[in-house]
Amino acid sequence: METTSARRYGGQSAEERDHSRLVRLRAAALDLFGTHGYQAISIDRLCSTASVSTRHFYQQFSCKEDLLLDLYGAITAEAYDAVAQSLATTEGEDFRRRIDAAVRAYLRPVLADPRTARIAFVEIVGVSPRVEQKRLDFRATIVALVEEEGRQGVARREIDQRDFHFLALSLSGAINVVVHDWMLQRKRAPAERLEDQLCALAVHLLTGDATPI
Repeated sequence: METTSARRYGGQSAEERDHSRLVRLRAAALDLFGTHGYQAISIDRLCSTASVSTRHFYQQFSCKEDLLLDLYGAITAEAYDAVAQSLATTEGEDFRRRIDAAVRAYLRPVLADPRTARIAFVEIVGVSPRVEQKRLDFRATIVALVEEEGRQGVARREIDQRDFHFLALSLSGAINVVVHDWMLQRKRAPAERLEDQLCALAVHLLTGDATPI
């Protein structure tokens, strides 16, 4: 029978060491993909930055694309959780207030770190059909969330009935294009200004209010 001491090395179990390597690989991917671009980075460079051997890399991921999907999944999961928490916190408040707060919750952590924004809005685009499907699946999740909020707003008689599926897709497309362009600018506008503009656009699209942008 294997003893506890045999299962541990440097004070860590095998599971703890695997988790530590995964955390370091994600951090390396965030920094390298988010600074130099996904295509420019090799697995060897990821491993060197993360202080992980290539053997251990392939124990975690079958290829570089798997690491990108893992990182993108973590980014989108955090964004979705932030939106869900915002909607729970603002339950019962005015529809416009709920939409503004939810969009801010979605954008703020992404815009706060240009590396995250670059991965989520630039590097993820066009990598492969598999990666594109992951991006479209996340978009569908957000669109469904916006549609449900729209239906609830109509039920509470706060807003008129509208084609919320079309509007949610329009908002998603606008955010993607605007943040993508923002990321490519050498001299970017302040993230807070971009956040304000996109939140105003979201309220305008979903309510028809003539909100200044």
